[in-house]
Amino acid sequence: MIMQHRLSECIADFLLSQKVIKKQEKEIYVYGTQLVISSIINLLICITISLLLGELINGLIFFAIFSSLRRFTGGFHCKTFIMCNVVFSSVVALALLSNTFLGKVFENYVIVMVTAIFNLICILLFSPVYNENKKLTYIQKRRFLISSIIVYAIHIAFYLILLIVFDVKLNIIVIGDLIVSLMIIWGVINNIVMKK
Repeated sequence: MIMQHRLSECIADFLLSQKVIKKQEKEIYVYGTQLVISSIINLLICITISLLLGELINGLIFFAIFSSLRRFTGGFHCKTFIMCNVVFSSVVALALLSNTFLGKVFENYVIVMVTAIFNLICILLFSPVYNENKKLTYIQKRRFLISSIIVYAIHIAFYLILLIVFDVKLNIIVIGDLIVSLMIIWGVINNIVMKK
């Protein structure tokens, strides 16, 4: 995290020296640059694990599903950048291995429906998950909840269109959304434990 912060500050300082940004905007650009660097690192982690497991396409689909929904739902957050990368690596590996070894389970329409309902309930009840580092106003919470529902609906629609129109069962979508729901629950439990 320190190296990432220093790199972000160097980039912001460069933009400042080139008069691209104003001095009062520097911290915003440092934070934004950190988010971009973090996203690039996560994508590279996902690509690396996907290539090692021979699942590049599923890995990229998982990354898109996971990051698009989790952005609005929140969930468990690690305290350090290193631990965040370790957990994310584990999540990617878990998703791809689940898809490989348990993917047939998600070909059962009842299991897909139960999983979809479970995910929706998690989103409706707990999204967005409170985070000490990203406190949201009431209006922001409502927007994040609505965005979570919309993104999840898009995922389900995409899954169903592929299934109905092309007879393609892209189970990594269901698995990705399920993992986001589990991260939501983990985040809620972690918040309860931290308050005690």
